[in-house]
Amino acid sequence: MVDVKWWLLIALLGILFFMLVTRSVRIPLKWMIFGILYTAVGGLVLFVLNTVGQYLQIQIPVNPITAFIAGVLGIPGIIYLLLVKFVILS
Repeated sequence: MVDVKWWLLIALLGILFFMLVTRSVRIPLKWMIFGILYTAVGGLVLFVLNTVGQYLQIQIPVNPITAFIAGVLGIPGIIYLLLVKFVILS
């Protein structure tokens, strides 16, 4: 749990630095909200894909990184995750 505190501190300092550089509070907050929204949608899509994919033996782990990739990139991101799973991890 100690490592999580460091990552949280680094993330908050990065956000504060970005706010200072852009001299704006709205832009970083907007990006954070969109990032959280895309990650949630990507997680939901991966959950549905894993539920349907049980019959075809297709499973993609659902974690924040894969959910973010699927949410931001959409269909190409899901294809990328499937290619990584079958080509590199097999």
